[in-house]
Amino acid sequence: MNPNSRGAQIAEELLNNFPLSSNASPSEFLNFYWNKYVDNYGSNNSLNGTVFENFVILALAREGIDNIYHQTELTYVPSAIFDVFLYNPEKPIALSIKTSLRERWKQADLEALAIKQVHKDADCFVLTLSDSEVLTRRSRSTNYAGLDGFILANTNEFDDFVNYLRSMQFDIAGFSPIIKESRNCYTANELRNQFNL
Repeated sequence: MNPNSRGAQIAEELLNNFPLSSNASPSEFLNFYWNKYVDNYGSNNSLNGTVFENFVILALAREGIDNIYHQTELTYVPSAIFDVFLYNPEKPIALSIKTSLRERWKQADLEALAIKQVHKDADCFVLTLSDSEVLTRRSRSTNYAGLDGFILANTNEFDDFVNYLRSMQFDIAGFSPIIKESRNCYTANELRNQFNL
């Protein structure tokens, strides 16, 4: 979450101006602050997505989910930027966060296919507010190949999903080396010394 982005600034303003009980569920948190955003800022197509992403990240963080990567690229997964990525060595989780789906779910599906070429056990989900579009996608589940499902973020589905995430440990991913064993690398100095060049 870039603290300088307009989406993060709006999220911070709303959190400060409209405190919410810490007992609120993740879906209640999202509903409450999304409605406050729309009431106070109107619907702005250029901001809606980033504001919603910020609220999802905040909802995860307030439930104890740690090490949340935001708008990140993964090594060996070219041309894909993941809205949220949670790294677990056995089961990485990639989230595509969309206020509405329309045709955007297709990009999420392609990104899910790409990540599963590298991280075979990764789970990839779309989080959205669009119940009618989720119903359509679920009725045509054979039309997507990489996604593991669609989650309505303003319903109990999101609460159940967050509970699932809370059962996992997410780590800092660190760096993935391109070469498996560095001992097979020679430096120019080593070669000069070894061969008296």
